[in-house]
This record gives sequence, structure tokens and C-alpha cells, in this order.
Amino acid sequence: MRKPYFSDRPSLFHQDKEVRDLEKARTCAYQANYHLIWATKYRRKVLVGSVEVRLEGILKMIAARSGFQLLAVRIHHGDHVHLFVSAPPKTSIPKMVCVLKCVSAKLLFEEFPQLKQHLWSRHLWSEGYAVRTAGNVTSAKIEEYINRA
Repeated sequence: MRKPYFSDRPSLFHQDKEVRDLEKARTCAYQANYHLIWATKYRRKVLVGSVEVRLEGILKMIAARSGFQLLAVRIHHGDHVHLFVSAPPKTSIPKMVCVLKCVSAKLLFEEFPQLKQHLWSRHLWSEGYAVRTAGNVTSAKIEEYINRA
């Protein structure tokens, strides 16, 4: 009987703390965190008071229903949003942003009709967004791990 190729090596998933602490999916282990930022149309300062509070709740609800985690959310100066999101690798960043922006705009316009007075084009969000990846392992640490004998 043949020995499996990797039988003499420890499993990757038990080798390092960085690997053990990853999120687990059916076919992979991952840590995919994103810092997302987008602004209101015309940078209008409409995300204040009860709108701000409701937006945070809506974004958390969308994330939970869409299969990713909202680790942190903050509305700054009433005109832009910062999110820290953890999502499985199958999640497309543009689709995730689209769902968050589209659903939140629809619900906020329904619940706060006065927003339409400040945003005459009936668009809550500006067209673009910014994204940064984030993790607890630096690029240098990954390179060191890969180059280990």
C-alpha cells in the first residue's frame, strides 16, 4: 500500500497559529477583510441623527443576510461611510458594495422621504467606492512563511 504524498508532513491547518485562526468554509480556509468607503451623492451631509442610526442597522442586516460579517461601521461627517467587512472568497467586492449601497438607499428613501429634498437626482450614494484589503498578517510575514524550508 502506498503512503500518501504528504503523510510525513504536518497538516498546514495545524502548523501555524496564523493558519489555524482562519475562517473555515466548505472547501477553503480564509481571512478576507475589506475596508470599504463611499460617499453620499454631492457629498450632502444627510447621514445624521436618526438616518445615521438607521443606516448602521440596515448595513448590519444586509451583511447578515448576504453571508458576510460587518466587523465595524462608522458614518463620518454625515456624508461618507466606512465599513470593515469580512467576506468569504466567493464574494465579489463590486457585488457586495452594490448590494450594500442599493438596498440601503432604497430602505432609507422609503423610511426618510425628506432625503429626496436634499438629493434631487434620487440617488443617495455617489457612483464610486474605495476598497483596501486588511489582515493580521503582513506581506513580509507571508513571504517569510512561503520561503521557509
